[in-house]
Amino acid sequence: MKRVISAVATVATLFAASPVAAAEHMILILEDAYFPQVTYLERGDTVRFVNASGTAHNIIAKNNSWELGPIPVDGEVTLLIDDGVQKTFYDTASEGEDGVFLVEGKMSYSDAPLN
Repeated sequence: MKRVISAVATVATLFAASPVAAAEHMILILEDAYFPQVTYLERGDTVRFVNASGTAHNIIAKNNSWELGPIPVDGEVTLLIDDGVQKTFYDTASEGEDGVFLVEGKMSYSDAPLN
């Protein structure tokens, strides 16, 4: 079942032995890409999608479990990340004739590579 996310989620605070603030990450929506293409995060973080393109965008999870949009030009939507959130996403307008999405972004719990 598709869950449409239209409200802005608030930044969550996690409590363990001592309080730890969740991080907020920003993903720019460009006309033909997401920047960064891969966002490295931890459970409880939030991701703010900011539309820096010239058109409205709809973003959909790989498994269709969530959808954001339409996100207007210069608009933004925030998504709270937990274990149930599909971490591969696409621009719905980038679907090719073969059904493959041409614009893909990812979120990962892995450590960011050290280049």
